[in-house]
Amino acid sequence: MTSFEDVISKAKSVAEVAGKKTSDFIEVTRLKIEAAELEKEMSSVLEGLGRLVYDARKAGEDVSPMVDDCVTRLNEYQLKIDALRKKIDAYRYTVRCKDCGAPNPDDAAFCKKCGAKVDL
Repeated sequence: MTSFEDVISKAKSVAEVAGKKTSDFIEVTRLKIEAAELEKEMSSVLEGLGRLVYDARKAGEDVSPMVDDCVTRLNEYQLKIDALRKKIDAYRYTVRCKDCGAPNPDDAAFCKKCGAKVDL
């Protein structure tokens, strides 16, 4: 009977691990979609900023306050995207290089892309 109970116990633990992995995968996918949507919005703001600057230069107008507003919005988008990437990296057990932004294993001492020291 003991070996049968061991088999049942191991099957339960395997099912729990599989459930956790599935849950993590779904969460990472959700975070990736959210980041992609923010990147799309950011791209739209960048396009609008370019159009604004071009039209203003063409007309000889000063649009510095509007440019500042766009830059502020872009910075906010970037902060949100960076926060989402940190959450994704936490699920994947990775850290990002502060110099080049490349993902590295959480136990890496140096970046695999640029060779910079990785702060853990």
